[in-house]
Amino acid sequence: MDALDIEAITSLREIMDDEFDDLIDIYIRDADERILAIRALYESHDAATLRMMTHSFKGASSNVCALGLAKIAQSIENAAHSGQLEGLDASIELLETTYQEVRHDLLALHS
Repeated sequence: MDALDIEAITSLREIMDDEFDDLIDIYIRDADERILAIRALYESHDAATLRMMTHSFKGASSNVCALGLAKIAQSIENAAHSGQLEGLDASIELLETTYQEVRHDLLALHS
């Protein structure tokens, strides 16, 4: 569970109780689509939409205690904001890989 802030996700699970699984389901369904969109936006050089998408993804990831993933999204958002998409290949790949780790860890917590 290295991809999640364990203390924070444990607290979130206690607070949300029966609604925790719904939160995870919604996050994963949404994030699966966003990850694909982020890759497509990067490949089409759409910096403005990439910035908005990664900003939204960052917030959603923070909400499920995936702070490392949110930090990666923040760095992509910052680059897109400045229009600097060159050299983001590694960051996009890291985002995708880290998301898969987060997804795995969240599903392991799912009842």
